[in-house]
Amino acid sequence: MPNPPRTSAPTAAEIWAAGDYADVCDRMIPGLGARLVEVATVRRGEEVLDVAAGTGNAALPAARHGAAVTALDITPALLEAGAGRAAAAGLEVNWVHGDAQDLPFAAASFDRVLSCLGVQFCADRAAAAAELLRVCRPGGRIALIAWTPEGFIGQVLAAVSRASGATGSSPLEWGREDVVEELFGDAGEVTTSRGQVEMADESAAAWVDYMAAAYGPLLRARLALRERGAWEPLRAELCDIAADHDARDGSAFAASAEYLCALIAPE
Repeated sequence: MPNPPRTSAPTAAEIWAAGDYADVCDRMIPGLGARLVEVATVRRGEEVLDVAAGTGNAALPAARHGAAVTALDITPALLEAGAGRAAAAGLEVNWVHGDAQDLPFAAASFDRVLSCLGVQFCADRAAAAAELLRVCRPGGRIALIAWTPEGFIGQVLAAVSRASGATGSSPLEWGREDVVEELFGDAGEVTTSRGQVEMADESAAAWVDYMAAAYGPLLRARLALRERGAWEPLRAELCDIAADHDARDGSAFAASAEYLCALIAPE
């Protein structure tokens, strides 16, 4: 007999294993991990933790700086891909399977704790923030990059959330200065700034279709919404959002996606 259809929601690991996240990073956010490493002033010999590391967007640049890098992620497939990338580049990184909301490390284990578009997707924002603080040494630095609610990707994710009927804490809260201050301000000095990364494709529709095939959260949303005939309306909305953010005149598409960069200095 055929297996009954699955009724439970996919796990976080299943969501991020879908598609091709490494290719999304290469095509849409190249250099963003290196920017985070620069903000954190990662130095040779320091012990660095990349939380929700994916395939090593920040871990690999930190290793190139000569740091002793540990990369943690909840998705085994991304860890495997990241390890392959590190080996191909001749970089030594310790890849660890684990949850950002319950880090498997002792307190004060790392000089630098990084997360590039990763920890913001944790279900329990307070628990994740507390864990980042716990494993960072006094005098160390925590550096984070998160999509802002107002930016291009923020609007895309908000539209997907509405169409999917998602409930609970929004990952876009990490992209607000007041929320970051609330999460970390009692522990030390918090400095924030905003930046932009350009995302390009042949057209706005081509960008949406690529992301719906390669970016795990959007791919999973597409599959679920298609079953109830709700994907095409969302696709049209996403194409409109992308077109509204298109900064080029002509046939090519490029949108500037805003992110918040936060640097926390625990006392």
